[in-house]
Amino acid sequence: MNTLVGKTLQGNKYSLEKELGQGGSGITFKAWHHYLEQWVVIKTLNAQMQQHEDFPRFCRQFQDEARRLALCHHPHIVRVSDFFMEGDLPFMVMDYIPGQTLEEIVLPDRPLTPALAVHYMRQLGSALKVVHRNGLLHRDIKPANIILREGTQEVVLIDFGIAREFTPGQTQTHTSWISAGYAPIEQYAPQEKRTPATDVYGLAATLYTLLTATVPIASVQRTLALSHGEDPLPEPRELQAGITPGLNQAVLRGMAIAAHQRPASVDDWLALLPESTLEPTILPQGNETYPQTLAVHPAAIEGVRAVPAGANRIIESPRSGQNWLIPILGAIIATAGLALFFRLGFNPSTTPPLTVQPSFPPPPIAASPSPDGTATTPPVAETPAPSPSPSPEASVSPSPAPSPSPSPEASVSPSPEPSAVPEPPAAQIPGFPVGTSFETLKANLGKPSSNQKGYWPNTRSLLYEVEPDRISLGYSIDRESERVRQTEASFAQSVGLATMKATLTEMLGQSPASDIGQGLEQIYGRQANRYEFAVNGLKGVIERNDRDRIYIGIWDQDLH
Repeated sequence: MNTLVGKTLQGNKYSLEKELGQGGSGITFKAWHHYLEQWVVIKTLNAQMQQHEDFPRFCRQFQDEARRLALCHHPHIVRVSDFFMEGDLPFMVMDYIPGQTLEEIVLPDRPLTPALAVHYMRQLGSALKVVHRNGLLHRDIKPANIILREGTQEVVLIDFGIAREFTPGQTQTHTSWISAGYAPIEQYAPQEKRTPATDVYGLAATLYTLLTATVPIASVQRTLALSHGEDPLPEPRELQAGITPGLNQAVLRGMAIAAHQRPASVDDWLALLPESTLEPTILPQGNETYPQTLAVHPAAIEGVRAVPAGANRIIESPRSGQNWLIPILGAIIATAGLALFFRLGFNPSTTPPLTVQPSFPPPPIAASPSPDGTATTPPVAETPAPSPSPSPEASVSPSPAPSPSPSPEASVSPSPEPSAVPEPPAAQIPGFPVGTSFETLKANLGKPSSNQKGYWPNTRSLLYEVEPDRISLGYSIDRESERVRQTEASFAQSVGLATMKATLTEMLGQSPASDIGQGLEQIYGRQANRYEFAVNGLKGVIERNDRDRIYIGIWDQDLH
């Protein structure tokens, strides 16, 4: 039992009645305010911090936390009402929020309905915008730090213990407290540029848990796996079929490994979420059985397992066992070049960043590509599972992601082009070649689904969903000349070969040479997974990714 329980503070103004929990540096108590006759929460430094040689510095940081939190006035942020020193310890007094944390409500197997989860995200997003306007990052957004206020459907963000000030664009040193599953990869580095995208990752990862009742795989583990060509994170839709493609894509985009591939602000990420039709519901006062009164996923209500058997489920204690990070980070630095990732953005292969790839990332690529225009045959012995999450280097779009389809490697015997039904005639898909002006794109395609900073210097990336879930076009535009430097297209398997050939012709600006046409046929017919070529000062690739989509990319040979 904690020795502070039962202690009175400030001349019997407060009495500490019960320990509520401990984090990496602090400990919180439920306390009674004798003058106002109401419950409050009082927080101070835990025993580990009290015994540390840097205890005076921790006291100053603790007071900074109180000051930062006091700046953030918002109905969905816990309010600081007092701060004082007693003996050698600092104490912060906050409102007591009766209710349960979202972690207690959802885990291990009670996912929320999408409408309710989005309802909570919009509340938290509005709170975080206030935090960011005050030049702060929360850095520890997770279901355990969100309380559902008793008798309502209103949530409150708590625990600003590792919140820090940030200056956009500047590299800063921050402590590396980590909540595995919710902390983005840049939070593992003590020095890195800090942006609101760090909290966007935490929001998206929290939404992932609310929708699936599953803690996401830690970003450090994902980064290590991505260095070998695949992301082990299951898509939300794979765990809960009722999640829409648009909501699924919003989660994945917010959880992009590379910070520059996430929405740059909370507002940008909230814009990807579907509009919630949920009306705030007032629950009966005094009802303590919240998991039974909340709107949860029908599968949980009907007794069906919310997470398929065998699906990854990682439930870790907050900030416990930090020493495991050392060997994992060592492995990443050795095998994935983590320092280079932080500086340049993660790019585990020689393939150019694919503007149209966010919904359908490429399969693992051989270390030695075939520059002579030969196709790479898929290995017969391997049957890797699909990697549903977007590649970190992709410019992720808010467009709906297609449902996972069988991996091409699942059937290893080469097969001819699908012939069960006659091939449909070529559809008119407006592919545009390298050198096309942005004005021409705008005149023919209209406003892009996504317009973001490009991966390559002095470029921006445009994405057009020509036929959602079937055909996407992407372009890397030079900012000075306003002309296309890389042209891309992605097709679902349901698109006919004739349409792909016609689009390839337009992307090249001429009829493809016979070997390039044959390369496309081999990819379409599942006789190969990848084909590379060079022609007339251009380089290109045709490949089938692990979503069973066919990608075509063509770029200036001096672009990268």
